[in-house]
Amino acid sequence: MTATVATPVAAPARVRPSSDALAGLGTMVRFILRRNRVRLAVWFLVLVVMYQYVVSYYRTIFTTQKSLDEFAAVSNTPGIKALTGLSPAANTMGGAVWTKGWMTVVLALAIGVVFLVTRSGRADEELGRTELLRSRVLGVHAYSMASWLVNGALCVGVGLGIALVSIGGHLDPAGTGVAGSLVLGASVTGLGLVGLGVGAVAGQVSSTSRGANSLGATVLIVFYVMRMAGDLGNGVLTWASPIGWGQHMQPYAGNRWWPFALLIVLAVLLLAVAGWLEATRDLGAGLVPERAGRSSAPARYATPLGLALRLQRNPIIGWTAAIVLGGMMFGSVVQAMTNLLTDAGQGAENLLRGTGVAALLALLINVMSLVTVIFAMQSTVTLRSDEASGMIEPQLAGALSRWRWALQRLLIPAVWSAVLLLIGGYLVGSVYGASIHDASQGGRLALAALAYWPAVMVFVGLAVLLWGYVPRLAIPIAWGVMVAMWFLTMFGEVFGLPQWLLNALPLAATPYQPLEAMSWTPLVVMALVAAVLTWAGIDRFARRDVQPA
Repeated sequence: MTATVATPVAAPARVRPSSDALAGLGTMVRFILRRNRVRLAVWFLVLVVMYQYVVSYYRTIFTTQKSLDEFAAVSNTPGIKALTGLSPAANTMGGAVWTKGWMTVVLALAIGVVFLVTRSGRADEELGRTELLRSRVLGVHAYSMASWLVNGALCVGVGLGIALVSIGGHLDPAGTGVAGSLVLGASVTGLGLVGLGVGAVAGQVSSTSRGANSLGATVLIVFYVMRMAGDLGNGVLTWASPIGWGQHMQPYAGNRWWPFALLIVLAVLLLAVAGWLEATRDLGAGLVPERAGRSSAPARYATPLGLALRLQRNPIIGWTAAIVLGGMMFGSVVQAMTNLLTDAGQGAENLLRGTGVAALLALLINVMSLVTVIFAMQSTVTLRSDEASGMIEPQLAGALSRWRWALQRLLIPAVWSAVLLLIGGYLVGSVYGASIHDASQGGRLALAALAYWPAVMVFVGLAVLLWGYVPRLAIPIAWGVMVAMWFLTMFGEVFGLPQWLLNALPLAATPYQPLEAMSWTPLVVMALVAAVLTWAGIDRFARRDVQPA
């Protein structure tokens, strides 16, 4: 009798039907809204309120058609065209506000959406959260589609909010209805959606969240540089950039809608590419695999400072370039802007807290300090980011103390913020000094800018304190406090806030040089406050448990 052995037949592989690709979409939308509600609200409020402040501020300065004509003449320079673009209707209130605020809003929205998409995409894959979610009944594209819908709604909301601000501010020229305001809002929404598409593709290409953020931001910066080169040249490169398409919608002038269609088509194409890549690649892997590191790393990477410098290299370079460009641009328009604001009368005097060149230089140095605060905060909150990602634990597993780790990491915002202040102040002074043949302006304004360093360190100390005591809330609270103080410092006097409140703000407490005389007392007090806040935060971190995300 011959025994027969049944050959096992492999069960056919289960292929998820295409109809299941979006299974659980509604649940994921609610999850992303719940998880990102604070970030979404902050981005919306900051961008819309900032535009509202620009509208209110310009209405206090440009009270006559003559002042608007002078603004258009002053703005018609290569520097302004390159940095912010120039509205064809710059001699109208709407065109002046567009020239001042549009480029900042659309770049901030597009880059912010890249970061938000990465948070719910590549970052969650990197942490294993996406794999956990897909272990249940969840479609391949459900989580990504939910993120795209939520962040797309943010783009639409910001565009609609800015359009309503424009309508409420009566920015449309007489007889044109609200067409310009609607075109303005659509241009903001369109470029936000392009940022959404760029972020979605970057998350599929890169293998890490840090790489996805860097790739997405770099692509948008390349678009900006192409537009800049096009505006300085024959205009061809402007049309090669989506930012150029939004610019050529020309709110308050041509009121064109067809470039908006180009922005929507590009956004849809980018999202389609991202969806196709997500369906074909392995979960957790990017289209471009991580590069193998060198067999031996420099010895400096074994130290907290050396490793942090390597990881923060791109932000350091980017913020330095921004300070250099801003300093040169500010210095080149000092004389012309002084004449314009002098003609503007009392509104300009309120903003400048004085009259003449010294008042304008003090305001420009104050703006450079605000930019430096952003860099310092971004560098400081990486303390919490590294703790949340688990990167800190291998570093602390050896003989490295928590105090030494934190202090070495804080050398970056402490030292480089001072460098940025010196560079920014020197360039404003030297470029302006070259126009009036006074070489001493560079050094004088470099020292005036450096006076803001204790104020910057107060923000750093506050962020460290929050990290020590409320690590999981430290990043949003730190940014929220910084934004609030930013607006109060810039526009507090314009809107009549109490002087005692303004004097308590770190940046406002700094001597307003070169308009005001130097006073060392507030600088010493702020340096001591910064030191106490930093010590308290690190001391708390040294005694509490490491809290991952």
